[in-house]
Amino acid sequence: MISNYPKLDKFPQINGDMHCLRQLSLNSTGIREVPSSIGNLSGLTELNLTVCKYDIFLSFRGEDTRRTFVSHLYTALEQRGIHTFKDDERLEAGKSISAELLKAIEEARFAVVIFSKSYASSRWCLEELAHIIKCKKELEQIVIPVFYDVSPSDVRHQNPPFTDSFSQHEVKYKGDMEKVQRWRGAFVEAGKISGYHLLNFKDEAECVKKLVDDIFPKSLQIISPFPESLVGMKSQVEKATLILNMKSNDVRSIAICGMGGIGKTEIANVLHQRYRHLFEADCFLGDVGELHQKNGLTWLQQVVICKLLGKEMPLTSKHEGMNILKKMLCQKKVLFILDDVNHREQLEFLVGGPEWFGMGSRIILTARDKHLLISHVGDNVYEVQLLSEDEALELFSRHAFREKTPKKDFMELSRQVVEHAGGLPLALKVLGSSFYGRDKKHWRHIIDRLKRIPHKDILGKLRLSFDGLDKDEKELFLDIAFLDIACLTRDNFNLCVELVRRDASRGFLIECLNDKSLLSINISNNIVMHNMIREMGENVIREEYANSRIWLPEEVCDLFKGKLITEKVENLCIPKDYYFEDDFVNYSNIFKRMQSLKILIVGVGSFSSNCAITYLPSSLRFIDWPGFPSFSLPESFEPSQLVVLCLRKSWLAELWPISKKLSNLKHLDLSESLELTKTPNFGDMPILEKLSLEGCVNLKEVHPSLGHCRMLIYLSLYGCRKLKKLPKFVCMGSLGTLDLFGCTKLEEFPEICGDMRHLSILNLESPWIRSLPPSLSGLRDLQLTGCEVLESIPETIRNLRYLIISGCNKLATLPNSLFESQLLEYLDIDQCFGLVKLPISLGVQKKLCWLKIGRCENLKNLPSSIQMESLQQLMISNCLKLDTFPQINGDMRCLRGLTLNSTGIREVPSSIGNLSSLESLNLEGCEDLVSLPDCLCNLMNLQYLSLYRCKKLEKLPENMGDLQELYMLDAGETVIYQPPPSITKLGKLKILCLSGLPHEDLGSLHSLKNLCLSGSNISCLPKSFKGLLHLQHLNVQFCQNLNKLPGELPPNLKELFADYHLALKSISDLVINCLKLLRLIISDYGAVSSEQVNVFLQHFLRICIQCDFFHQRDSFVISFPGVRIPELFDYNRFINLKEISIDLNPSWYTDKFMRFWISIGPTRLDARLEATLVCKSDPERKYSLEYDMDGYFLLDDPFIYCWYIPFETLLNASIFYV
Repeated sequence: MISNYPKLDKFPQINGDMHCLRQLSLNSTGIREVPSSIGNLSGLTELNLTVCKYDIFLSFRGEDTRRTFVSHLYTALEQRGIHTFKDDERLEAGKSISAELLKAIEEARFAVVIFSKSYASSRWCLEELAHIIKCKKELEQIVIPVFYDVSPSDVRHQNPPFTDSFSQHEVKYKGDMEKVQRWRGAFVEAGKISGYHLLNFKDEAECVKKLVDDIFPKSLQIISPFPESLVGMKSQVEKATLILNMKSNDVRSIAICGMGGIGKTEIANVLHQRYRHLFEADCFLGDVGELHQKNGLTWLQQVVICKLLGKEMPLTSKHEGMNILKKMLCQKKVLFILDDVNHREQLEFLVGGPEWFGMGSRIILTARDKHLLISHVGDNVYEVQLLSEDEALELFSRHAFREKTPKKDFMELSRQVVEHAGGLPLALKVLGSSFYGRDKKHWRHIIDRLKRIPHKDILGKLRLSFDGLDKDEKELFLDIAFLDIACLTRDNFNLCVELVRRDASRGFLIECLNDKSLLSINISNNIVMHNMIREMGENVIREEYANSRIWLPEEVCDLFKGKLITEKVENLCIPKDYYFEDDFVNYSNIFKRMQSLKILIVGVGSFSSNCAITYLPSSLRFIDWPGFPSFSLPESFEPSQLVVLCLRKSWLAELWPISKKLSNLKHLDLSESLELTKTPNFGDMPILEKLSLEGCVNLKEVHPSLGHCRMLIYLSLYGCRKLKKLPKFVCMGSLGTLDLFGCTKLEEFPEICGDMRHLSILNLESPWIRSLPPSLSGLRDLQLTGCEVLESIPETIRNLRYLIISGCNKLATLPNSLFESQLLEYLDIDQCFGLVKLPISLGVQKKLCWLKIGRCENLKNLPSSIQMESLQQLMISNCLKLDTFPQINGDMRCLRGLTLNSTGIREVPSSIGNLSSLESLNLEGCEDLVSLPDCLCNLMNLQYLSLYRCKKLEKLPENMGDLQELYMLDAGETVIYQPPPSITKLGKLKILCLSGLPHEDLGSLHSLKNLCLSGSNISCLPKSFKGLLHLQHLNVQFCQNLNKLPGELPPNLKELFADYHLALKSISDLVINCLKLLRLIISDYGAVSSEQVNVFLQHFLRICIQCDFFHQRDSFVISFPGVRIPELFDYNRFINLKEISIDLNPSWYTDKFMRFWISIGPTRLDARLEATLVCKSDPERKYSLEYDMDGYFLLDDPFIYCWYIPFETLLNASIFYV
């Protein structure tokens, strides 16, 4: 046990045998990392890492705030369980600050400093503050300032009311001025920290609430509350946490391994919930192996991009997805969890290497196969252990008795079950649930059976829970297991199960299966089945219900060859792209014999378009058959049992040639059926709830009966571009969603005769519709796109929360009624050329989170002031007539991003300094902007500031150095030729674009990675330039006064943009001194000629050979934008080819072979080099080497890339392809 040693920052390595150690406590120390060798403590049962004695230390001036703000704050903190030190006994006059008080500061994780007017008059307060700042630097204590009745600037610069206090201290301590300077320094540091300014809140209570709400979720004591249901997992989570090492700022990947059902997912989930708030973005991707098999890698990459980057991107290949992830995540601190990895390809294309992620990122991988992950995570592996006997007994009891311990008279029986469950949590849960409510006789019967099952047969033990179900429960369980295996999309699985849940005769059984732990219901109310439970169900189907549920390709083959008993088939799934060996199979005859078939799922591409289906069993309840090959459903098919009919991308011209009664049909999906010209009679579908006809581009006629579908909830006609008219909506009172997006021929909105108060979502796109009916008062979400002649929005629409208006050119303003209810959360207005002004009531929306206005070229006026307390993003772009921005009133602390691109504004209001939470300010292209207010430097959370192309802007505020969180500053193409000296204080700045450099030492910009001086007036780079140790990208193109680069450039430079003459003159220094340079982009105020390219390459190669350049790098690229390939190569034979194959000289592969040198021109395809080595003695033996040339080529403009790839690099990069 080690405690109360805050300066002890290292724990020793653990060598040899220490298996007797049971307890390890490291309380209130400064230890930042526990060594990985702690995993050798096999006997460890208790690990205590309580870091600090107190959560918070409060520093305040008693006479100002003790009975007001501090009292309320202390009470609120204690009520939330946040342990807070508040010194109530201080007697400041004539006393020195006590050692106990200094110790209390050191033992707190957070220090909250309340700055009030007389704070600096107290020597005690000043000593507290100085010690707090010291702890911030030495112990990484988190300091939170509260500016009670003073401003951050007052604190930072010791302005009044602090001026007199410091003057008095200087007189009193004139013999110890170092002490006063230390106090002043502490004030300066504290004033730079982002905190809580009372003026930004309506009252003290709101400020206290916000402060406590922000602190509470930060897991102050590291060990967060642990779910009681995860019996035996707490110590395992802590051991995994040690490997995760959250205090380190490196990129770290860890593996959590173990058998199925042992708790890998639960541990990963606890870590995710515990630490997700510490990252910029997080993603928990479950069932990776299963999703990979069903949907492919590109689908998984799209999910990851959406989760971690917040973007939806179509991908053409897994290599494109890999390149996007690699490039866009490298600056982002993320928590990324891949659960149930089962293939190396998932690692390669989803998580790559550490260089994919920003510093501080954590990647957690779970898998059954430890060896699969070791190559990726090294020694950072935690193997989940089986539960001890006591832990297993508790977990079993929680499910068998709903109590922590078994009932006394069942204790011995419970121990027998636990012994046979082998400490596996999943088996304990399932077995426990199967014993719940049973008498002893039943217990003994199940235990006797359990004893006969081999110890390692986990599935056999799980099978006992299935055997305890009644007949209906078994049938439902097997149906759900089949659907979980067979459904080609999760949406279809959820749809089918949802229909079961709503079936009065079976829906209640879902809860029974949930109670028995055979399935669970997640937070989204969807059914989830553990993969081992599903595997058990799969075995049961094969062993006892053979032929009833078919999904395996070999069984499908036997079925259509007549080798199986077709009469038994109840559920059938034909896999995607399944190949029928016999082209002459009579599918209809085989379907005719399946008189018990209820569920039919057919994968895309399984049946050719010329395959006529003339028979389907009338027993069918669920059909999902994309690409259905016939022009109509068979006349002999009586669909009275049918509940779901999904025939997306079918060849249907009509549903049936004759009328059919679909009295049970609830879901009809004929989307993207290109041959469909008219709909069926919906009068035959009395309980239809969902109808999707989206993408039926040739649909011209909708049956009048549609307007009488009283049960219809969802109707989509998205993309029905030939549809001109819809029937009257006479009796459609249940309709909630109506999607008419892409119905560009629709002449008028359908006439509404009845009640439509449930219609909450409407998407509309038609250039012909002039008006909307007043009966749309129930709308919550409204999207109007391309409604070019729509003149107004009905005043009856008052309760919107989501509104998108685009291309509605006749709208001159929006009605006040849209904003009166104060419910609007999202507003996006784009390309509304007639829009001149917006109503005043827009400026006071309380719930609006997102406001975007773009390309409204005649918009002149916004509300004169705005006060939107929930607004997070405000984006206005390409509104050139908008020349003023509103004043910011009141509290807008939620605003994180403000964009005013390409507007006509001339100045930014001084009230912008009130946006205390602003992280991004984008003023790009504001060509009339002439000045920025000094209060801009009060934005202590600002990280991104773009002033690009603000062509009249001459200077930045002098105190730019106060923006300590700023990581990107773009002042390119401005007339700011002399940035303020304070810019060199921006210690977190990573990206900087300027038109001139300050005279001060640049070396203090120690985080700078990207510097763009393109088009600037600089004539030389200062000597301090080489001190930019982290600089990787430098752009000095089009700098007319710059004639030479310094001989010594920053040592980690990887990419250089330079003009032709500058690069040619400096090539020798670049090759010899810049050992990490990988890419050189050369321009010449326009296109570089092919002759210049040849001269440069010859000069470059000559120097490279002289200095052994090619053995020092993995690859090297030289790019010449503006060069057209025909000037250098005969490439006509390669036009429109996606793959180029070149046979090399058979003797190319020798000891002297050094490299490949490849030239690539404009392409939007991924580029890859593949070399095939053929064994001379055995030509059939081939060895394929591949190298992906990351997507530098995604450009349409003329250019040429010359890419050097050493043979060793090709060999190393191909380790996964061998």
